Amino acid sequence: MTSYSSATWMYFGNKPQINADWNTTMTDAQADSLNGYKAVGPNQISAVTVTAQDRFVGIDNQSTKVWATTYNHHPDGYSVMNYTSPTSGTAVKSAITGFAKVNYRITLPDGTTQDQSGVMMQMYNGDMFFRPALQTVDSWKDITQLHSVEVLEADPQPSSTYVAQVSFKPSIFDLDIVCFAAGTLIRTDKGDIAVEALRVGDMVWTRDNGFQPLRWAGVSHLDAIDLAAKPKLLPIRIKAGALGANMPAADLVVSPQHRILVRSAIAQRMFGALEVLVPAKHLTELPGIDVDAAVTSITYHHLMFDAHEVVVSNGADSESLYPGPQALRALGAKAVAEIEAIFPGVLMASPQTARPFARGAKVRQMVSRHVANKQPLAS
Repeated sequence: MTSYSSATWMYFGNKPQINADWNTTMTDAQADSLNGYKAVGPNQISAVTVTAQDRFVGIDNQSTKVWATTYNHHPDGYSVMNYTSPTSGTAVKSAITGFAKVNYRITLPDGTTQDQSGVMMQMYNGDMFFRPALQTVDSWKDITQLHSVEVLEADPQPSSTYVAQVSFKPSIFDLDIVCFAAGTLIRTDKGDIAVEALRVGDMVWTRDNGFQPLRWAGVSHLDAIDLAAKPKLLPIRIKAGALGANMPAADLVVSPQHRILVRSAIAQRMFGALEVLVPAKHLTELPGIDVDAAVTSITYHHLMFDAHEVVVSNGADSESLYPGPQALRALGAKAVAEIEAIFPGVLMASPQTARPFARGAKVRQMVSRHVANKQPLAS
């Protein structure tokens, strides 16, 4: 009787066919071509359910359901995998032409990494899938979220090795980072200090509460592959003087979501507050404020205090980390646990913002009015 089985694997991109001869295993050299292959975030990694007709082989003297590659030469032929393409949304029927044991480096949402082992399957159409190897499923049991997966080493599976019907489905996390780039000078009781040199307990100048102790500091590093996959994480460069006279005093580089203090009569008329906080990405219509597409990697730093604060960064006013739900999700489980230990109940709270957050179409209108009237954002 014909039977079919399904499993959930993780799709991680499409690559030109690795195995030049689908009737045999891939060569060592072909497997080596996978080294360094990386996929980042939900645009490149997604859970896909694949279904195929079962093949049966004897394992430990028991008949076991498996799937066959094009080169297993099973008496009933290879298994035709059926799934919905994560890129086109159309139905796909394809066969497994490449099957390799692979060591991966997994980056979690909080920026930490783990090296794990698993397997990679490539379809006839080039689609790539990965999952834990049968003997390493237990090592994945605590991995519930991924930011990226990078292949460190690949070795072809022998032609006698069939694909076990193993499922796994961690969440794929898309970072939304709010922070300063490394090198940003933050005003403290000891003068301006590079953000990466700050330590918990250092006294940082705040607009509203004078010198305040730094309570938590975090870091996120993005390499060229991360930035290519997620161009929305490219930093915003605010050139010296772009906000107003000597503001910033030197180019300020922040993440796109990092909020900058805007202080002007235009802001007051539009938002009912003399000072508002605006994401840097919304300010790029202004001269001297642009997406810095030339960077090939960047390290972002987060600063957190007892309250949401306005701090002085390269001579300009901008926010500290606001522990709202979206910002906390971007930090990942490890960082959230650290913050919860310092600030019990913060995950259920709605912290007061240092200034009103300016959002929506009115922000673009405000920026356009500043441009048209040639008015500084921080007057």
